[in-house]
Amino acid sequence: MRIVSLVPGHTETLFALGLGEKVVGVTAHCDYPPQATGKEQVGLFNRPDVGRIISLRPDLVLAGGAIHRGCVEELRRAGITVFDFAPRRVAELLEGMEEIVRITLAGEAGRSAVATFRARVAGLREKVARRSRIRVLFVMGEKTLVTPGPASCQYDALRVAGADLLPAAYEPAVLLSRSEIRRFNPEVILACGRVSGEPPKKRCPGCDLPERPCVRDVADMLNHPLLTGVDAVEKKCVHAVPCHWLCRPGPRLIDGMERVAQLLQKISRPLTG
Repeated sequence: MRIVSLVPGHTETLFALGLGEKVVGVTAHCDYPPQATGKEQVGLFNRPDVGRIISLRPDLVLAGGAIHRGCVEELRRAGITVFDFAPRRVAELLEGMEEIVRITLAGEAGRSAVATFRARVAGLREKVARRSRIRVLFVMGEKTLVTPGPASCQYDALRVAGADLLPAAYEPAVLLSRSEIRRFNPEVILACGRVSGEPPKKRCPGCDLPERPCVRDVADMLNHPLLTGVDAVEKKCVHAVPCHWLCRPGPRLIDGMERVAQLLQKISRPLTG
């Protein structure tokens, strides 16, 4: 089987399920695992090149929902099988992994990998159920800030990890206002950024911020005018986390959930009664 992946998280899933050798094409954003960078590139995540995909003669293309709608229609008209998969919950991510195993005939190795991921998520849910939830705000953006909404896998991943999140409309992302942030008063603030000791990150291909990648240090958040005065800033419970912890629905999302849970455990309280 020849597989093309248009989504970084899907690419990571394919390699985790033992299907790396079947991958013949990826996007320029698919940079993990390192073996993925040696595959033929078929454009950017948000702008895949349909002609290049077809030229690779794939048996299967993994796409990522609305962002690939036009591309998916063209590929299907060309007679190519497409699994269009954009999970909005952790459970959907695991179900999608199982479907990939089925479609690709990944066999026992694939089924075993998914079973391990399921067990880790179940264990995390069990641990979190025994502790109080912590008010967490995950921020993205620069001058204006947005947070993942309930229609995103990030939101559900944070909930599984023990976070109490800002109530919001069922949207993938929600624009934040100063009044909403103050009212919610987060105890912990997270943002995609550079963890301590990590080297500066390269700008993602296709990024619209040529002067500054979508990466921030803790100091940026401590001094952001929309965030000042809340508990998280006053107590310096502000953390830059690597983007792959929360922003790529795939195997490493589970790693990120476990690490966020460990971080929150330090300030949560055991439930009694």
